[in-house]
Amino acid sequence: MSQQSEDRLDRIERNLERHAEESNQRMAHLDRFLANFSNDVALIAAESKNRIASAEVTLDRLAELLTRSYHQSNQRLDRIEELVARNGQQLQFLRDLTQGHISQPTPPAHSD
Repeated sequence: MSQQSEDRLDRIERNLERHAEESNQRMAHLDRFLANFSNDVALIAAESKNRIASAEVTLDRLAELLTRSYHQSNQRLDRIEELVARNGQQLQFLRDLTQGHISQPTPPAHSD
C-alpha cells in the first residue's frame, strides 16, 4: 500500500472514530433526556393522582353536605306545612267564632 492510501485510511479511521464518539455523546444525551422526561412524567402522574384523590374527597364531602342540606330543607318544609295547617285551623276557628258572635241577635256580653 502506498503512503497516500495509508494516510487516507488513517483519515477515514479518525473520521469514523470521531463520528462514533459524537454518536455516543448524542446517545448519552438522549438517554439523559429520556430519563429526565420519564421522571417528569412520573412526577406529573403522582401529582395528578394526588389531585384526583383530593378532588374525590372534596366531592364526597360536598355530596354529604348536599344530602344533609336536602334532608334539613325537607324537614323545614314539613314543619312549615304543619304550621300553615295549624294556623289555617286556628283562623277557621276564629272565623267561626266571630261569625257565631255576629249572627246572634244580642251578643252574650250585652244581654238584655
